[in-house]
Amino acid sequence: MTSQKNRHNAASLSISLEPEASRPAHRQIRDQLVALIESGRLGAGARLPSSRHLAQELGVSRMTTQTALDNLLAEGYVVSEPRRGIFVADHLPLATPPSDAHQKSPVTQESATTEWLHFASGASVADFPNQAWRRCLRESWLNPSPALMEGTLPSGYRPLRSAIADMLYALRGLRCGPEQILITAGNRDALTLVMSTLRRLHPARSGVWLENPCFPPILNGLRDMGLRPEPLPVDNEGAKLPEKETEPGALAALVTPARQYPLGRVMSTRRRQQWLDLVQTRAGSGQPLWLIEDDYDSEFVYEGRPQAPLSAADDTGHCILLGSFSKSLFKSLRLGYIVAPPALHGPLLDTQRTLGQAAALPLQPALHHFISSGEFAGHLRRMRRLYLERRNHLLDGLRQAGLPLTPWPCHSGMHLIAEIDADQSGLADQQWAQRAQRRKLRLDTISRHYWQGKPTHQGFLLGFSAHDTDQQAAALELLSQLA
Repeated sequence: MTSQKNRHNAASLSISLEPEASRPAHRQIRDQLVALIESGRLGAGARLPSSRHLAQELGVSRMTTQTALDNLLAEGYVVSEPRRGIFVADHLPLATPPSDAHQKSPVTQESATTEWLHFASGASVADFPNQAWRRCLRESWLNPSPALMEGTLPSGYRPLRSAIADMLYALRGLRCGPEQILITAGNRDALTLVMSTLRRLHPARSGVWLENPCFPPILNGLRDMGLRPEPLPVDNEGAKLPEKETEPGALAALVTPARQYPLGRVMSTRRRQQWLDLVQTRAGSGQPLWLIEDDYDSEFVYEGRPQAPLSAADDTGHCILLGSFSKSLFKSLRLGYIVAPPALHGPLLDTQRTLGQAAALPLQPALHHFISSGEFAGHLRRMRRLYLERRNHLLDGLRQAGLPLTPWPCHSGMHLIAEIDADQSGLADQQWAQRAQRRKLRLDTISRHYWQGKPTHQGFLLGFSAHDTDQQAAALELLSQLA
C-alpha cells in the first residue's frame, strides 16, 4: 500500500506551473488536479496533499493552493473530512469543458492595445461555483409552490428572507426577523421603493442628504424621482453631518458607512454616533430623518471585523438597510433586499403594489438553497482570499511602476483609490483618462463622482476583484505609459 507521504508526492509532482501562462496559478493547479481525477490517476477516496504541503512543493503561496482546493470542493470533485483531510469524491460531477474553453486568449502587449482594458471591480465570474449553483437551481424547482409560480409573495420567498436574516446576524451582528425583510431586484429597485414610500408618508419634504462624492446613478435616480439632493462632504471619518438644514428639514440621508463609495473610507465610531444622535433628535421633533444605509460590498473585509449596520444601534426605528447580491455573486442576478423597521414594512408593501413587483421569484428559492446549504459562506471565504491576493498584486504593481500615484489604505471592498501626486504630475485625472482612451484603457476618475463644488481629490478608482492578475498587469502596463 502506498504511504500517505508518497501519495502526496505523486499528486503534487504531477503538477507543473507555467509562470508566463495567461491563467493564474490557482487555475492551473485546479485544472491539473481535475485532469488527474478524471483520468483515474487520482481515484475515488485518494487523499490530496494539504494546501501547505502543495504550496511548499510548487513554490507558491498557500493562499494560491487553498483557492485551488476550495474551487475543487465547490465543484464537487473532492470532499473535506474534518481532521482527516481532503479526498477525491466517490461520485464525480458531470464532465465539463476544459477550463481553457472559458479563458480569454492571453493578454499580450499586442492584444492589450487592440482591446479595451480597465481596472474592474465586481464579482469574478470566472471563479463562481457554477456547479453548486446549478444544483441549487435544480433542487429549488423540484416541487415549487403555487404561490411561487403565481407570484403571490409580495415580500419575497419567506425561506430566503429567513436565510438573509440569519446571514445578517452571522456576518454583521444585526438582529432582525424575516418580517422586516423585503426582497428587491437590487439596489435601484430598493431605493425607488424606499424613497417613493417616504415621499408618500411625508409629502411636504423632498430634500435628501447625499454623500459628495457618490455613485452617479444614485444622484440621477433621486433627481428623476423629483427629489432634491443636498451634498454631504466626506472626510476621513466618513460622511459629515449637515451644517445647516432648510425648513422643513431633509426627508432622508443616504450614506455608505461600511465603506464609503467611492473613497473607501469606513465611518468612525464617533461619526456613527453623531448620525444616530441626529436621527434621535429629529424623531423627537416630529420631523423624522430617515437614515438609509447602502451596504453595497461590506462582505469583503480583509483586515479586522466588519461594522454592524447603523440600524443595529438605532432605537428610533428610522434606519433602513439596503443590500444586494450583485457584488458578492454575479451582476445579472438582480436580487437584493431591504431591512426596514417594522412600522415601515406595511407602507413599503403598499408602494410595491402600486409600482409592481420587480424582483424575480423563480431565482429566490435557488438563492435560499445556496445560502442555507453553506455554499454562500464558502464562496465568500474563497473570494475574500482571491480578492486579497489580487489587491496585493495591484499594490505591488503600482509600487514597481513608479507612477506619481499614491494608493490609499484599502482594508475592504473591491477597488482601491490611487491619488495623483500633484507635485509630480501636472495633469488632472480627467486628462489622464483622455490619454488612457487613446491607448484603449478605461480609467474611472475620482473627480467624476463629485457632483457639487470642486473635487477635493484627483485620482482613480482601481478595481482589482473582477479580473485575474494577468489582465491587471496588462492594464498597469498601459497605465505606466501615461505618466
